[in-house]
Amino acid sequence: MKTEHELALALRTMMSEVPLDDISVTALTKRCHINRKTFYYHFHDIFDLLTQVFLDEKIEGTENTKDINQLMKVIFNYYSKNAKFIDATLGSAGKELFQEFIYNICYTNFLRYIAATPDGKKVHINDRKYIARFYAFGYANSIVYYFSTYKNKTLTGLMNCFSFQNKNVLEEAIEILMKVKAKTHD
Repeated sequence: MKTEHELALALRTMMSEVPLDDISVTALTKRCHINRKTFYYHFHDIFDLLTQVFLDEKIEGTENTKDINQLMKVIFNYYSKNAKFIDATLGSAGKELFQEFIYNICYTNFLRYIAATPDGKKVHINDRKYIARFYAFGYANSIVYYFSTYKNKTLTGLMNCFSFQNKNVLEEAIEILMKVKAKTHD
């Protein structure tokens, strides 16, 4: 585990210095003072290592957020602290890994927000998952688009991506779902 962690840290650091496509296994292993065989014992290639980085990655504070706006602020703070690494990821074939990472953060938290709404517990878990997937996909795509497209990134700019949504969007989705379900049972 120590070697994998050391390689992951080295990759993050190197991605802040050079594009991912320019990082070789040789340069990475040289930085970690290990041989290439050790790298290939743990990973198939650089993208396999980057996958592991995002599997291990966490965004501190997401579990304490109470709503989508707070979540967006925590995600933006995470981006601000890791901008070089994330920008390098977004500018590479690893973009989908970051997008999946953000999707999973959104999905987990949207499920939690839905369960916390007044009618959340009345909705079947599969329906809660459906709503969470729908919104997580939209939010994750918008977040990644914003971070990969806009030159001057600000919290206000990110929040403006969602300005068309009202604060109770998940509650409204539950209400609509419940009405549709009630009609199909009549």
